[in-house]
Amino acid sequence: MAETSDQAMGTGEHSRRDFLTILTASAGAIALGATVWPMIDALAPDAQSDASGQMIVNVAGVAENTGIAVQWAGLPIYIRRLTAKQIADNRNLVQSSLPDPARFKSRVKPGYDNFVVVVGLNTGISCALEGNTPGEPRGPYDGWLSPCDGSAYDPLGRVRRGPARKNLVIPRFTFLDAAQIQFL
Repeated sequence: MAETSDQAMGTGEHSRRDFLTILTASAGAIALGATVWPMIDALAPDAQSDASGQMIVNVAGVAENTGIAVQWAGLPIYIRRLTAKQIADNRNLVQSSLPDPARFKSRVKPGYDNFVVVVGLNTGISCALEGNTPGEPRGPYDGWLSPCDGSAYDPLGRVRRGPARKNLVIPRFTFLDAAQIQFL
């Protein structure tokens, strides 16, 4: 009879130990999840950053030879509507005369060649450009002018006079229709 009570006691002890092991492992898993979840959740974009990443701008009210400036992803974005003369003058420009050659078609979206969209920062010394609002100097090429180093850009954002050697950056965007631009 002593054997049976030892066996019964051993089985009870064993099942109690298993229960405590399972309970401890479960509590540890819950604690680990409670610790890790906020870190994983912090990596997901919030509604405000997601909305700013998909910004839509209405360009229907932009008159010819004028522009608007918007902020996107912390950068000044200049949107300008070109005149027929600006389009004609810049479409046939000899590429070899440019410090950073770029064709007209590479600087505008197909079907919307009367709009130019560029990041409004000088590519030489990073500073905001002049020439996007009325009354600001546009320089000798009727585009943008850098007040920091004197670099001049044409209406398509191509560098025409340095010290800057690169064209203005074109941000990622698409036309939703003739009146709306969406930045990606």
